[in-house]
Formats: sequence, C-alpha cells, structure tokens
Amino acid sequence: MRKRAEDKPLFTDGDILLGSREAAEELGIDLSDSLAVSGISRQQLTNPRNFLNYHQIVTFLDDVAERNSCPHFGFYVAKHQQPFRFGVLAQISKLCSTVGESLTKSFKYTRLYNQASMWQICKDGDYIVMKRHQRVAYTGSMVQLHLLAVTLMIKASKTLGKGRYPVTSISFSHARPENSEIYSRYFHAPVNFDQDYDGYIFPKSYLSIPIETADPELLAIVEQHLDGMLSEQPKQDLIGNVRALIRVNLGTNLCSLDGVSQLMGRHPRALQRELKEYDVGFRDLVIEIRQEVAEHYLLNSKISLIDLSDLLGYNNVSAFSRAFKVVSGVSPNDWRVMKL
Repeated sequence: MRKRAEDKPLFTDGDILLGSREAAEELGIDLSDSLAVSGISRQQLTNPRNFLNYHQIVTFLDDVAERNSCPHFGFYVAKHQQPFRFGVLAQISKLCSTVGESLTKSFKYTRLYNQASMWQICKDGDYIVMKRHQRVAYTGSMVQLHLLAVTLMIKASKTLGKGRYPVTSISFSHARPENSEIYSRYFHAPVNFDQDYDGYIFPKSYLSIPIETADPELLAIVEQHLDGMLSEQPKQDLIGNVRALIRVNLGTNLCSLDGVSQLMGRHPRALQRELKEYDVGFRDLVIEIRQEVAEHYLLNSKISLIDLSDLLGYNNVSAFSRAFKVVSGVSPNDWRVMKL
C-alpha cells in the first residue's frame, strides 16, 4: 500500500516557496493565516535555511489560494522565483553542450534534492512532451504546486535557450479557473485544462540549441562529483551520515545545522551534543568538506573561482579565498599553481 505524503514525512527544499512574499504583494493578500495553518515561519519565505515537510508546502499554497479566492497563487510564486537555485546542480545546466543534454542530465540528478516529484521527457514525432509526475501519493489538492512547478520549469528552459523557447502548449490536470487568460498571455501559448498530465509541449528542435557556457571537461568533473553522491550508501555512523548530508547539500541554503538535523530526525542541539562526543563540531565538518571539494575541483578542472565559490556556498570569491587560505595557508590560485 502506497503511503501518503502526510503519513510519512517527506522533506523538500524550502527554496520552493521563494517568491511567495512578492506574489502576495502583487496580489494584495496577507499570508499570515496560511503561514500559521501550515506551520511555516515568515522568515522561511525570504531566507530559507531548512527543509520543509512536503505536506506543509502543499497546505500553505492551497490555503493561500482558497482563503483569498486566488486560484493562480502558485503561478504568481513561480513568476517571482529565480529559475536555478542549487549549488552543484546549477552547474550542470550551464556546462552542457545543448539544451537537450542539460535537461537530461539535470533530471538525472534532481532526485538528490527532490524526492517528491520527477519530470519525464517523452518524444512525440517532431515534438517533446514534458510530464511532471508525483513520486508520492497525496490525498489533497496539488493544483498550486503543479502551477508553480510547471511555470518554474518553463522559465528555466527559456533561460537555457536564451529566450528562444517556442512553447507549443501547456497542460494542467485541474479544471479551468476563472481568468485563465493570464496563463496564455504569460506563456504566449495555448493552455489546456482537464488534461491527463501536468506539463508542456515544445518542438524537438529546441533540444539542439547550443549553450554558450558549455564546458565538457568541467562537466565531466561535476558529473563525477554528483555520481558519487548518487551511489553513496547510507552511513551507519553519525559522522559519516552528517558528512554525506553536508556534501549533498553543499552550496545551497540547506547546508546548515538546522537542515541536516531535520533530515536526521534530530533537534539541532541534540546533534551538536552528539558531535561533541566525537570532539567535532558541525561547522568543522562543513569547513573540512568544503576544503575537500574545493581542492578536487582546483586540481582536476579549470573552474573559475566565481563558479567554485557559488558551488561551495560562499557569498563571494573573497569569502572563499579567505576561508581556503585559513586551512591551506595559501590562496586558491596559488594552491592550484603549486599542485599542477
């Protein structure tokens, strides 16, 4: 028997709700009651540092829509989001040679960050059909989450194609809402409702559009990094488990004591106490893994310090360089010259 998402808590990247505050301002609605109902803090909408329970996210989006008679809320949230968010995974999209390769490889690694849903690429003659599937069963309404996910995916695809993205049509499985014209105006394509899937269609030729930032050599290094995370087996020991979770979420807002504690089902203070028994702190492990990953990329690729800083989760190159020098005694560039 399949378990529902609310029966077995499933944590999802809290970044999915970025754009909610801006959407509420545009629509002139108050999110306070919906935040209270779903148990989400207002801070989570502007500075997500944790994972959220999948049920919380769905409840929040649906409650805002119902409470404010706004059937398009998920769409407006996506309008205000950035199309790419994840540290290591974001590198894949811009390093591939074509849009098609980027989509295929990105979907391969998405399950590292999203256990609740997946995208399927289906070929239909001269067209590609993108279908969104749930990995878990859910008894409540998924309308707002589908609106958000499909809109965000189309935005990301347009970014990859430098605006060259002739969407043929968009499909949603829910009934047609009032004022549905906002979708066709935004997407510049027909939008169909009461369909058997949530997703969109575009010409197959789009997949061959080249990506200007392609770097096959660096792509191979990043894939090696991600493949290692995919194949990594669950660790039985505490330190090994914490290290694995830090490595997977490195470069994202979720690489934090709170985020890792949630995934392990522990209170942050309890995890700190347990780590202290091994004479190590959470921050020490983050520094150690950042250094390991930084040295791997510096030694095996020509990655720029800007991209490496982003991948590791630093705010800028200066912060990365200072941290690297504290550990190694030299700057990243000097270390690379010494080792090569």
